[in-house]
Amino acid sequence: MKTILLALGAASLLTLPAAAQLATTANHATTATTSSSLTADEQLFTKLIGQVGTAIEQHDMTALGQYMAPEYVHYNPNNGSSNRPEELAYIGTWSNTTVKTITPVKVNHYGNTVITVATTVFSGEEGGKAFKSTIQMMIAWVLRDGRWQMAVMQSKLMPA
Repeated sequence: MKTILLALGAASLLTLPAAAQLATTANHATTATTSSSLTADEQLFTKLIGQVGTAIEQHDMTALGQYMAPEYVHYNPNNGSSNRPEELAYIGTWSNTTVKTITPVKVNHYGNTVITVATTVFSGEEGGKAFKSTIQMMIAWVLRDGRWQMAVMQSKLMPA
């Protein structure tokens, strides 16, 4: 099912300098309610999750892979897991995919680690069959070599 990669749409990362990515170094937890009230961290990770979605929509597995740490693992709604190569291969089978984050991105920042939670709708085709899934994703991001990358993702299916 699309659940393995659906959670992925919420996060791997492109190469942005740490100064631009790291909005603050203080430990804090925040929740967005409107775009005008987003903190710097919420803006950054909303943008990163959007870039992950764009890579999926453009079927650019190279760009998508840059958002994933080498040890990336996704614990999916089917009680399974997949590593970075498995996730990229699975998402690579999708076509005509759209990715839309439908909730504000909640951000908990702890130095070089950030935990985000957001809900995203994925739709497209897999194996010639249409799919549409609403997935809530919790992603553990790590700052390495000046880039935020997804290290661990846990996702669950939500009601449509």
